[in-house]
Amino acid sequence: MDVMGMKVPTSDHIHTLHRSPFMMAPIIHAFYSELKPNPNNILFSYLVLPLVLHEPTSAYLYRLSTRSNWRTMISDKTRISGVHRRIQTLREITNVTIMSLESAGYLEFDENLAVKPTAKKFPHLQGVERKIASARKLARILEDREPQHIYKSLGIAQL
Repeated sequence: MDVMGMKVPTSDHIHTLHRSPFMMAPIIHAFYSELKPNPNNILFSYLVLPLVLHEPTSAYLYRLSTRSNWRTMISDKTRISGVHRRIQTLREITNVTIMSLESAGYLEFDENLAVKPTAKKFPHLQGVERKIASARKLARILEDREPQHIYKSLGIAQL
């Protein structure tokens, strides 16, 4: 395809399709469907895609036992290496996806920036089942944790 006189490789189009809000929405929706609404839990939005789309982390989350917690997850640095860069890379798609979920009536926000799912159920989307399961398990290990403590444990001082 020719964009402004430049030839864009097919791989760029595939990457764009795989990182579209349509593909990311069920992952973020699954996360918030599992997470209890708490003040400022919107800040967790920026961790969902960087952790769930990162294969070593996603594989760990998918196999997560009930005994595992945040500390055990981050104990293996391969699961969190590069997370700061991935947060920055995925920031825009996270924002667009969250806004899309809210405007479509799947999520709502309160005055304390707590995100909660509505009664509206997200349609099944094939190909992201493992990522959805990983997002749900990520929500379980972040349950009852303060976003600022999670970011601090990752060495991230500012979003």
